[in-house]
Amino acid sequence: MLKTTVTALCLLLGLVAAHAQESTGPSAAVAPPAPEGDTLPAPIACSFEKVFVCEASGCAPSQELGTIDLPARFLIHFGEQIIASTSDDDLPHISSIQSVIGDGDTLILDGNDNMSAWAIELSPSKSAATLTTLAGGKVLSAFGTCQPAP
Repeated sequence: MLKTTVTALCLLLGLVAAHAQESTGPSAAVAPPAPEGDTLPAPIACSFEKVFVCEASGCAPSQELGTIDLPARFLIHFGEQIIASTSDDDLPHISSIQSVIGDGDTLILDGNDNMSAWAIELSPSKSAATLTTLAGGKVLSAFGTCQPAP
């Protein structure tokens, strides 16, 4: 419950920061909002239940996604181009979405954060989602589901 509350607070702070930036001009740290003519999906909540960490020596299951115990939960807000999450130390984290591309029923979001690159593949009509991150000579692959945010 606390992580859900903190994640919601984190998203709210991100929205306030994005609104404040509109009056001060764009920044390299936050992606610009999508053009008004584009139809963007509504915010979604994703939960990743399976994670595998791969190194040159091989891959193994993991009980956490980076610093987040499983299931790891993210809130994706397409309009603000952010992903909100909460780490195990209960600190909120917002990552900017750098690009969203789509082909048919597939969307791919990507970005980078703290010397790691990430990509999420999901579908507006199916609940399955995958997340891949690259950092420190390791590849992390997570599998889960997404649904409309409450």
